[in-house]
Amino acid sequence: MPRPLALLLLAFAVAAPVARAAEPARVVVGAYLNDIQSIDLKLHSYEVDLYVWFRWTDPTLESPADTLEFVNPSELWGHTKNTSYEATVELPGGERYQVVRVQGRFCKKLPLYNYPFDRQALTVVFEDSRKDVRELVYEADPKGVTVNPDLVLPGFTAGAAALAIAPFHYPTDFGDPRDTKNNVYSRVVFSLPISRPAWTYSVKFLLPVLCVVLCAALMLVLRPSYVDARVGIGITALLTVVALQITTNDDLPNVDYLVLMDKVYILAYVYVIAGLAVVVRTTKLLEGASAEAGERLHRRALVVLTALFVVAFAAVVGHAVVAG
Repeated sequence: MPRPLALLLLAFAVAAPVARAAEPARVVVGAYLNDIQSIDLKLHSYEVDLYVWFRWTDPTLESPADTLEFVNPSELWGHTKNTSYEATVELPGGERYQVVRVQGRFCKKLPLYNYPFDRQALTVVFEDSRKDVRELVYEADPKGVTVNPDLVLPGFTAGAAALAIAPFHYPTDFGDPRDTKNNVYSRVVFSLPISRPAWTYSVKFLLPVLCVVLCAALMLVLRPSYVDARVGIGITALLTVVALQITTNDDLPNVDYLVLMDKVYILAYVYVIAGLAVVVRTTKLLEGASAEAGERLHRRALVVLTALFVVAFAAVVGHAVVAG
């Protein structure tokens, strides 16, 4: 290659701008949970008082607090979002800083398969409303998430809060024919795990059912000749179980599956109805002058039905407590 041509190519390479893919702005995000005012199982919602802060270094970046968008709000008209500072604060190290306080109701479909021993995670999910991952990426604050030490959730025990960040892809262009975005956004998920005290809720929900079943067992303890008393005990127990189930379901949303308490009530129904069937059968045996066979069936039914109920009850409840 002639020397003049080589020098010309070298000069052009130095002068020409190097095409580089623009790096997305990095925004450090953290949160402080101040309070949770209420948890409504029927509406799958909960009211949250949360502080979220942002730190970033790009001086051209619009404040992420201004473009913050929540993904799982409920009753959006009741939300308030206030920044702590009128303008972005510049920290001594050159970072920009802003804090936003959010108060409002959020929602998440709460699985209730193991109610009342279910474990839930209350979440607040947000992302930037304008910038996708090519322009803005969130990073978790090294100090993590903080929860108000005085936070009290009546009826629940709170676990350790967490902050998770991951890209989320929207499988649509939202009707924009320009298709200028890849529709992948950096999404932040704040979560607080909660659970119910197992012992307390066992007394509240399971003890009444066990008491009804224990009383229903009396129809298999009384002598077979006391037909009226035995039938009365069985019918009363059956109606009591129905009333307990209706009361429990009043606090729950309409779901298309059986929760744990439904399974417990079904076991109680089976026990009581089977006991009534034994009462009818032993009565017929007595009328047919087979008193000895009736007594034998009577005693066996008490042992077998009660043992089967206890085993099934322990299996169903034990699995729910472990699985949560």
